[in-house]
Amino acid sequence: MMFLTDDNYVDKAENVINSLKRIRKKNNSDTFFLTTSKIRKLLSLTSTLYDESRVREYDDLKDKIAYLKVQYIYQAGKEPSVKDLVIKGEIIEALNEIKDRESLQRFCRYMEALVAYFKFYEGEEQ
Repeated sequence: MMFLTDDNYVDKAENVINSLKRIRKKNNSDTFFLTTSKIRKLLSLTSTLYDESRVREYDDLKDKIAYLKVQYIYQAGKEPSVKDLVIKGEIIEALNEIKDRESLQRFCRYMEALVAYFKFYEGEEQ
């Protein structure tokens, strides 16, 4: 069974964002450990690939998908809050599911949904 489908990727994104680690501020409000700039960096890596998928054949993008996976792993290894997102969002598993243009674009929309819910649930610069 596939992790991401057209019917579930938006709900999955919301659940992932709600499960992310938060920190308590001095005023007793909670905020994400992950910052807007970090999650937007991940989205920017994905957005370019989405744009290319609209005009190029899937086979021409396989190396870029592999490189995207490496970038996500690198960013996760570098920053614990990104690792939290990558693990809880099952991003590597979702990348491994990409087999054609449709699944690539679904992954990109999933990443967009993660960012949208992150912003909705108080993501802020730190």
